[in-house]
Amino acid sequence: MSWTTLPGRGAIAGAAIALMIAPAAAQTAGPQKPRHPAVCAAGVRTYSSVAEVPAPFDSLTLPPGPPVRVTNPEEAEAAERNIRAQAGSVGATGLVVIEETDSDPTGAMRVRRRVLPVFVPSDSARAQQACRH
Repeated sequence: MSWTTLPGRGAIAGAAIALMIAPAAAQTAGPQKPRHPAVCAAGVRTYSSVAEVPAPFDSLTLPPGPPVRVTNPEEAEAAERNIRAQAGSVGATGLVVIEETDSDPTGAMRVRRRVLPVFVPSDSARAQQACRH
């Protein structure tokens, strides 16, 4: 996946692009015990909306962390691997990526992505199999 596209989405054009990735609606009630087995980053599937996630599913919580600023393709790939690994560490088989794009008066584009990790029971065998390769 490139730094300016998501599966099924077109590329974003602009003079400059900044990408911010942050957990969506992180809860601060304390550490959450994993309810599901950990999944490697390769086993975490990406969805562009909650409506795409097969039912039933559990919404999970990522540990709180700072937003990540991405300004080039290499940083974007590293940030994506990192967020998938974080999601997998809490047992997520999927990651809902909510993307918002805006531009400033100079024409520079800014993409903000909020993420929500999800566990889909019917997808857990696929996720674990992806981690064996």
